[in-house]
Amino acid sequence: MADNLVFITGATGHVGFAVLVVTLKAGHRVRASVRRRDRHQIDEIKTHPFYQVFSFDACLHGVTYIEHVASPLPRPTEDPENDIIIPAVRGTISILNSALKVESIRRVVITSSAVAVIPSSALSKGDSENVYTANSRVRPLPSSPWGDHSSAYRASKVLALGATDRFLAERRPHFSIVNVMPGYVIGANELANDPSKVGSGSNGVVMGVVMGQKTSVARPCAVVDVQDVARIQVAALDERRVEGSKSFLLDSDSVSFDDAIDIVKKYFPEAVKDGTLPLGGSIPAVHLHLDVSDSIRTFGPLKNYETQVRSVVAHNLALQSKSPGKTK
Repeated sequence: MADNLVFITGATGHVGFAVLVVTLKAGHRVRASVRRRDRHQIDEIKTHPFYQVFSFDACLHGVTYIEHVASPLPRPTEDPENDIIIPAVRGTISILNSALKVESIRRVVITSSAVAVIPSSALSKGDSENVYTANSRVRPLPSSPWGDHSSAYRASKVLALGATDRFLAERRPHFSIVNVMPGYVIGANELANDPSKVGSGSNGVVMGVVMGQKTSVARPCAVVDVQDVARIQVAALDERRVEGSKSFLLDSDSVSFDDAIDIVKKYFPEAVKDGTLPLGGSIPAVHLHLDVSDSIRTFGPLKNYETQVRSVVAHNLALQSKSPGKTK
């Protein structure tokens, strides 16, 4: 399977860059679509205005596999329709439509989300009765008004998955589609070169708690290590390991976000003692029953929350030690 050309969207994001690195280590050549031009040792880089233009026809010549990672993050916006919903759904369908025109493409792996298969009521209030799997679906599909950026993000993931399901049923493509559905993706972001950037994205649930930030808004506590997501995204290209189109839900273990405090006390006592990590933060956790047994059978065990927290905090401390004016 090695030495195939893999097209990756979102290669300058937290997950996308991790997928890029693992793909290269697996021996593949890579062509990447990014929002700005970066330098990597890859076959080709296309600077692609993903959020404005929804055609990938020019990017897919000679490609065997696609890793579609790019999608809008839940950032505050006054226009969730155009900033979150439309790019997520059209971006996914556009790359699938473009792939239909390229006979060499054998599989598309899409970075979906655990929130794509869980109703919004369960995400905000919890659900002790139902078991959610990768084959669960939210019905009816969400519609406008979209609410705040977090609600719009959840809706975009539900709608993008629904559009992918319809594409498979109606277009019957010559390639298979694998959806990878992680919870909060935690772990060192290798693109972050400043301590203030370490807590961006999903890593904010860890750094917020250890840096003393408190919120009253509960969040679903499903977490997975970024390296596991990248490993599984690339392993899912293997058509012998994963036969046909399929979805995989990822959640490492049953924890609460605030467990990060005890983990940091255990592994970084000096940083706690000197106030570098003030602790005292809190994020209320919503717990759900997610069945990830098929994912573990297929790809092996997932790193636990302790490993994820250590990765993020160690990265933060390493960058702080290199900051100008930092004394030893």
